[in-house]
Amino acid sequence: MKKRKVNLLFDVTLLLNESSANGRRAGQYFVAYNLLMQLLKCDNLHITLFSEYRQYIFLSEFVRKHLKDYSKFSVYSYNTWIDRMTISISRMLLKCQKKLGRDNILKKFIRFIGYRIFYVYERFFSKPHMKDYDAFFTPSDPISSDIMRIKHLKKYAFLHDTVPVSLKDFYLYNNPFMEWFNYLENSLSTECTYFTNSETTKNDFLTYYPFLDDKQFHVALLGASERFQPVKNQDLIKSVKLKYDIPTDKKYAFILSSFDPRKNFFFALDNFLEFIKSSEIDDIVLVIAGAIRESFRDVMERKLESLPLDVKDKILKIGYVDDEDVPVLLSGALMFVMPSIYEGFGMPVLEAMKCECPVICSKTSAMPEVIGDCGIMVDPYEDAEMISAYSKMYFNETFRKKCIAKGVSRAKKFTWERCAGVIIDTILSDFGVSDK
Repeated sequence: MKKRKVNLLFDVTLLLNESSANGRRAGQYFVAYNLLMQLLKCDNLHITLFSEYRQYIFLSEFVRKHLKDYSKFSVYSYNTWIDRMTISISRMLLKCQKKLGRDNILKKFIRFIGYRIFYVYERFFSKPHMKDYDAFFTPSDPISSDIMRIKHLKKYAFLHDTVPVSLKDFYLYNNPFMEWFNYLENSLSTECTYFTNSETTKNDFLTYYPFLDDKQFHVALLGASERFQPVKNQDLIKSVKLKYDIPTDKKYAFILSSFDPRKNFFFALDNFLEFIKSSEIDDIVLVIAGAIRESFRDVMERKLESLPLDVKDKILKIGYVDDEDVPVLLSGALMFVMPSIYEGFGMPVLEAMKCECPVICSKTSAMPEVIGDCGIMVDPYEDAEMISAYSKMYFNETFRKKCIAKGVSRAKKFTWERCAGVIIDTILSDFGVSDK
């Protein structure tokens, strides 16, 4: 193999979009961020940060905040006169929006004008200049038709799940995510190379989109941040519990999720209440953490309001949790619970194992690939299995310790270095470049 650098465009649109959204980041943000950090370390890749035009105004701030320790990268420039003029107008409109209140009518009007400007620009004036680049990689977002038309550019994309088609009759009939996924579907092509976070996701895409070929796919199992380590400091655990109003004198089962119906939250809640009732115990609560999707918020609130008065204090909804507090809460929990109907990977399962928190999760989709035999897997529709799992985790300390030990060992197999290594090896091999 030849020794040279591959000039790779890395699409940071998702990173810019979520970095500018009040810091509330979903799982795909962390995948994109960690892959970028790993690819920047590869001497045989020269990374150029690329973003969709409408997010470009946030790029310099992202670089300043997150890439100050890196020097081996470039930034894609939109540098025609129409590019520069549109960017200047966008920045001016953004400053105006920041000065106005959250529900201000003028702010909504300014945002509307901004979107129309972007639409006109992208529809009639956007012409990406890619002659100096060899390849394009997106960690989440669909590859645009403009990029797809550039024949010399090799295209790579990371695919995370097939939720809208796997659960099309379940709840997504009125979900804004559908529009994004339809865009992704339309971008799928036999000319691209795809990476998936699990064998499950790979097989699902091949099942639902049979025009794709198995040879286009490479499985790159995800890692978890190094901040997910067991916390032994009991004073710290106590202080974080107090921060989120979790009783310090009780055990707790922990759920961390961006709540929507596929997360199967009510299944976990109802069976938790049945478990403590049938076992006649009073020293454990169910702690529910994470942002709730707007489409599910009313349903969630009605459910919690309908709980009998004598059990309402057993269910604690603590909302969004700061990133640095998640490992502490996992370390302090008696068990982590994730009975989802479908997951493309199941990152929280891995994070819990790294923090020495035993896991109950579903035996569906990709979660068995993550947990192995290191916890309890249940049918997400079988109440008896869920109640039994709660009981075993609560009463059997020996079993819990075995789960913890095996989980810590298994979690070591999932690293961002290995995940990114699959991507790096594939790209360099395609260009005949040696990584030695």
